[in-house]
Amino acid sequence: MPRVETIDEVARFIVDLLRSDRDVTAAVGGMTGEGKSTFEWHLAVAVARQLKAKFSMNNFTWSRRELLRWIDGEGKEHKGRLPEYSVIVPDELIFMFYKRRWFDDEQIEGVETFNTCRDRHLFVIGSCPSFWSLDSAFTSRVRYYIYIPKRGVAWVFQQENNPFVINAWNASLNMKWFRRQGNPYGLPNFVCEVLFRDWTPGEKAAYYEVRNRKRVTAKDEAHEGRDKHRDIKQQRDKAFRLAFKYCGHRKKGGEGMSIPEFADYFNMSEEMMRVILEGVSARFGKKREDEA
Repeated sequence: MPRVETIDEVARFIVDLLRSDRDVTAAVGGMTGEGKSTFEWHLAVAVARQLKAKFSMNNFTWSRRELLRWIDGEGKEHKGRLPEYSVIVPDELIFMFYKRRWFDDEQIEGVETFNTCRDRHLFVIGSCPSFWSLDSAFTSRVRYYIYIPKRGVAWVFQQENNPFVINAWNASLNMKWFRRQGNPYGLPNFVCEVLFRDWTPGEKAAYYEVRNRKRVTAKDEAHEGRDKHRDIKQQRDKAFRLAFKYCGHRKKGGEGMSIPEFADYFNMSEEMMRVILEGVSARFGKKREDEA
């Protein structure tokens, strides 16, 4: 049988960790509509109540910039920083720490902030449908991964405290074990199961009001980042084409670099380099003609 805890019991354990000069970051995963934000709310409220910290739906954020401002503030005066022992809920971590944008400067800064904010004694709990789609540099800072298999039920996992494991979440091992057992109760990273209630109509309405108001800024930030990296990518591709024009195009008996050599020089795959140099339609159109 699983070890079952209440929301208040889990909150008490988190508060004890915070008061022992630690920080606690938790990430909640699960299918859309199963109650990730609901669980975040209940646990955040319970932790804030025990800390006697000010907390409301306005402590939810969908903006990485707002999240980092709340954690560390802006400038030497740390403007906008929330008090020590605050509770923060970044509701959609995919906007902030998506693994496919690991190279984003603001994302790197965000990870660095999480690595240096222990003295703030914050409880940060965010959500994402797939925990494994988040930047590994961020997930390594997560103390608890909480999965919602169905409404009203949460499974809590923690990193294995083992100096010899490469992946402290044991993702591959746990996946195989879960397939055999059909439940997480014997997994090495399993902590407990938590049962929780649904939102009241008032809580739900307040959440959607805040989400619909704040999410706009987060989406604008995400588009801004995508536009910036799209421009950088286009500049990179132009530089590659120009360099290959003068250094490549080797023919029989001639000088210059072949496309495979050019790709190898820049530590890229030949296929990707051909797409950059020839264009997607030209590259794959040629491939279809060759296959015909």
